[in-house]
Amino acid sequence: TLLEQPCLHAGPRAHTAMNTTKGIARAVARSPWALARVACGVAVVAFLVYYILTNQTLLDDSALLTLVLVLAFIVYFQHDWALPAIEKLQPEVVWRIPVREQLAALTIDDIPQLQKPSALEEILDVLKENKVKATLMTMSGFNVSEECGGMEPAERQRYLDLLKRAVAEGHELGNHMKFDRPAVAMLNHEFDEAFEHCDELLVGLAGGKAPWLSRPRRWFRPASALWSSHILEAARKKGYTTVLTNCYPHDVAAPSRFLNHVYLAHRARPGAVLLVHDRWHTPATLAKALPAIAKKGLKLCTLSELQAAADSEKAQDAKKSD
Repeated sequence: TLLEQPCLHAGPRAHTAMNTTKGIARAVARSPWALARVACGVAVVAFLVYYILTNQTLLDDSALLTLVLVLAFIVYFQHDWALPAIEKLQPEVVWRIPVREQLAALTIDDIPQLQKPSALEEILDVLKENKVKATLMTMSGFNVSEECGGMEPAERQRYLDLLKRAVAEGHELGNHMKFDRPAVAMLNHEFDEAFEHCDELLVGLAGGKAPWLSRPRRWFRPASALWSSHILEAARKKGYTTVLTNCYPHDVAAPSRFLNHVYLAHRARPGAVLLVHDRWHTPATLAKALPAIAKKGLKLCTLSELQAAADSEKAQDAKKSD
């Protein structure tokens, strides 16, 4: 069993970006704390501009600052025009699942959050209230003994029951390893142990190996969203598809909670893979974002449901071309 194992992470695009920027600006204006952070950011940028203007290496510094700002813009907004080049570098990694239908996948990482109180129960309540199904990227480390970094027995059982509830309510579970450690920083045998540990938990929650292996897709997201060739090979051999995201509000930083629902509402689009984390502020974010996303006609679903829709569209296109 898991507990017995030894202790061993400008067209339509421009219009969407403008809407996102306006929405974020409105949210900032309503929050004194957010305004203070923006003021600090402006002060930092002003200092950098002053430094560049008074520095003799003006051209080099200006080029460096421009590059940093462009990269920050691309990383934060994750525009679709930037993705093809990244996807070509490693086609095995899924960033999005393009579809014509008004569908996008909602994924939630770090289920259940171990270092701080998990909001899993509240997250499930919000999803149920909004009739949304999600893919919950599960970390299995909660289900080991306290000596090995897990939860105390009553809490372990509580979160096992919550995961069973999630499955019963139509959500799907994905492999997010054992603990929140960057996967790419692990030795190969450490990664293998963490991956297998989570896989074993998922098999049990699915009702055994047969139903788990019969799933059309099993999803894996490496902790910290970085990978190596060994990580991709190990996931592939176990029949998992490695998935990242193209809609991520960087919600692991608590101050971002003032803007996360605005970001999600405006950046969610057909084929997108949305990502949030199990954090204390996530239920409030989802409670605001999910109705806004539904209002613009976009339905959120699991990764497998989104993939099935994409496969169906491809099959229909193939029939038309015959």
